[in-house]
Amino acid sequence: MKDRRQQNNLVRAVQRAVFFILLAAMGLVGLAWFARPAVSQVEKRELTAFPVFSVQSLLDGSFFKGIDTWYADTYPMREGMIYAQQQLEDHYGQRGTQLISGGATAVDEIPLPADDIPGPAEQTADQPAAAPTPIPSPTKEPRPDGTVHEIGEFNGSIYITGGAAYGLYGFSQYYADQYIATMNQIYQNIGGKVDMYVMNVPQSSAVMLDDEVKEDMGCSDEAAAIDYIVSGLDPGIHALDVCDALKEHNAEYIYFRTDHHWTQLGAYYAYRVFCEEKGIVPHELDQFRTAEFGAGEYLGSYYVSADRPAALAAHPDTVQAWYPMCVNADDPNDMDMHIVESSGNEYDWRIINDLYEFPASEWYCIFSGTDQPFSSLHNPNITDGSAVLVVKDSYGNAFIPWLVDHYEYTYWVDFRYTDETVSHMVETYGVQDVIFEAGTFNATGGLCNELFLDIGS
Repeated sequence: MKDRRQQNNLVRAVQRAVFFILLAAMGLVGLAWFARPAVSQVEKRELTAFPVFSVQSLLDGSFFKGIDTWYADTYPMREGMIYAQQQLEDHYGQRGTQLISGGATAVDEIPLPADDIPGPAEQTADQPAAAPTPIPSPTKEPRPDGTVHEIGEFNGSIYITGGAAYGLYGFSQYYADQYIATMNQIYQNIGGKVDMYVMNVPQSSAVMLDDEVKEDMGCSDEAAAIDYIVSGLDPGIHALDVCDALKEHNAEYIYFRTDHHWTQLGAYYAYRVFCEEKGIVPHELDQFRTAEFGAGEYLGSYYVSADRPAALAAHPDTVQAWYPMCVNADDPNDMDMHIVESSGNEYDWRIINDLYEFPASEWYCIFSGTDQPFSSLHNPNITDGSAVLVVKDSYGNAFIPWLVDHYEYTYWVDFRYTDETVSHMVETYGVQDVIFEAGTFNATGGLCNELFLDIGS
């Protein structure tokens, strides 16, 4: 009995010694200020800076609280430990289909579009009206169906199934109505001067997943939300409903598996919807010079925000690009577009830029100089003074390269960063077309509406 007690005491002593040695080692590592990172590649943000000392911050305790936050946020090897933790969790068992992250779920029931609400005559009639004789349309060859049918698990706002990630969408009628009112108000301000187009881009879940999977996820029907928005827009606005066009091509590589954006190919099918609405002939894919970047290496925003799950690491993406015909694709030093930053700094850039300028988790940024307050491109092949303005979020970046071959001047602003107003830009740059593009989750979110209203005057 005494020997067992001594043995247990020895084990506990060894455990305490190991614990304190590890604790001391971690403390020594923490003192290595020269090894502290300034930027997190996992979270894609600047890390907390060491606090600035002042007598006031010393007296109110905020100085030492700031040191505590800085120490924890910039601890050396922090991201390596996060990765090690994820690798350990990957050995817990089968993780091929999982739901990660958290946030957006269904908020409000989506009302019927105004055109679908039955009128009084329809509601009270004893006999339904005779259906009109359908006009036969040409038979089209059915396209391959890429719809995903595999059910996943609930655990937040990002859904992983079949090696790809999908975002949940939550509809808010309050913000959807606010967005509709904002677009209509902007149209009243500029509609007599330009043709105004509105395009809401669905997430991949709305295009790739079948109804049973989306019902199991509990998310709102994003396609129905887009229909509701379109039904409320002023009849003078050109509504670009791209959801059906994307669904028709969902067997193609139109969304990234590990990132929340569409690919440039997905944006191409939205561009064709725009061309049909505008009445111009779209260019065909085989007319463009193409390139592939980071083949089988790209692990994007979903992968990073989900702490790099193995289910996505096994299915990395490739960034495919189509160069506009009006730029010199062969010369990487030929800068074809212009950027103005918030600071006022200006420089030239390439509308399709080499991805190795960017961190590996942000290779979608090769398109259109990424998210900037103001950008422009002059097409030397057109001399008719035509000009388009695109007011966009990041989905617009892959869309813009398809537009520039149709206008002499293309201007684009990210509504999250610009201080310009649409009316001012229309007058200043002689714009004839204005395209408002936003992901549906942005269009029906409060921040988006406030920003659109700020620049819409």
